[in-house]
Amino acid sequence: MRNNDTLDIMFLGGLFPKALENEIIAKSKSTIQYAANAVQWSLVKGFNQVAGSIIVLTAPFVGVFPTGYKDLFVKSVKWRHVQGANNKAVGFCNLFGVRQLSRGLSLSKESKKWARRKSGKKKIMIVYSMHTPFLYAAVKAKKLDPNIHVCLICPDLPQYMNLKAKRSLAYRILKPVDVAIINRLLDSVDSFVFLTKYMAEQVNLKGRPWIVMEGIVDTEELEESDLTNQKKKEHLEKVVLYTGTLDFAYGIGDLLKAFEMIEDDDIHLWICGAGEAEKKVRIAASKDKRIKYFGQVPRSEVLRLQREADLLVNPRNDKGEFTKYSFPSKLMEYMLSGTPALIHRLPGIPDEYFEYVFEINENTPEGLSKSIKEALLVIGKGNSLIGDKARDFVLLNKRNDWQAERILNLIINE
Repeated sequence: MRNNDTLDIMFLGGLFPKALENEIIAKSKSTIQYAANAVQWSLVKGFNQVAGSIIVLTAPFVGVFPTGYKDLFVKSVKWRHVQGANNKAVGFCNLFGVRQLSRGLSLSKESKKWARRKSGKKKIMIVYSMHTPFLYAAVKAKKLDPNIHVCLICPDLPQYMNLKAKRSLAYRILKPVDVAIINRLLDSVDSFVFLTKYMAEQVNLKGRPWIVMEGIVDTEELEESDLTNQKKKEHLEKVVLYTGTLDFAYGIGDLLKAFEMIEDDDIHLWICGAGEAEKKVRIAASKDKRIKYFGQVPRSEVLRLQREADLLVNPRNDKGEFTKYSFPSKLMEYMLSGTPALIHRLPGIPDEYFEYVFEINENTPEGLSKSIKEALLVIGKGNSLIGDKARDFVLLNKRNDWQAERILNLIINE
């Protein structure tokens, strides 16, 4: 662990405080950002391990009122995740067209308090995602103390954050404006962490340092999953599982078509998640008794199902420019579970990962169907060590403490 007497670290993002998580889930009316929440918590835990107690400032990633969330006003809460950490989840008005400004003002008020505080330590602000309110708060803090090092973690480029087939007119008009604002705010960022090397090509780096961090795993989640390991393989059927957002851009339509081509009654498809394709998934489940749709379930249940399944599938193919700037967070989950995974070769996934997964060789439903059957055949012959090797790979190379250390080295040594 580094000497915490020399570093004053604030993590600024959209994670859910543990005390509010159940409330946020209950009040959400649209897709819950489980994956983003998990990644942020993994990072926070990693920084705690390598740098001691850090401060967390968050404006939780919740849906917009009234279509995505029940509350017009999201409340402010002070909380701690470890001893000595005085964290805050800021309150804000959650109305579309207002909430970006409200979130930015609430966050900047708190970030400026931190900037003014004289600690005698090197101040570091870790910002999660190219989200305008977060970058605005970082800029305001840095204006008060230009010595603050702002490190931006970029899980997505802003122009590819919404991949739904149908996007509102307001979104299509306002998003280019938002991207322009973000590009101006990026001038105050000192270093970058990208999910793929191609992201760096889309940002005007101006010589600033950067690294690639495809993903991150939390070893605590492995320990929690191990508690349910005895339930794995209790089912007689061969289970193919998909967990994640149900948007057509992610290949859920191809997965349903591929499964229609599988005639084996012993092969079942389980699906967890929410999104624009949910209606289509429900219809498919009503017509085929082999398909089971769980809906959007808590992350702990997702981890349990991943370990219980025989094969985990990610049907996202390389069609679309966005795949260069994306590394699927579910791949890290899949690999950590120890259950074999089946994926397409996406440009944003380094070649080394394909030593530990099954690969879909054709960008068609027919190719996906064939690959599912071939992978299950290999697993059925007792050759499922690929899942164990995948778990060992991410535990050795992608642990949250190791990734946090890499980020701090980027900052300290720049």
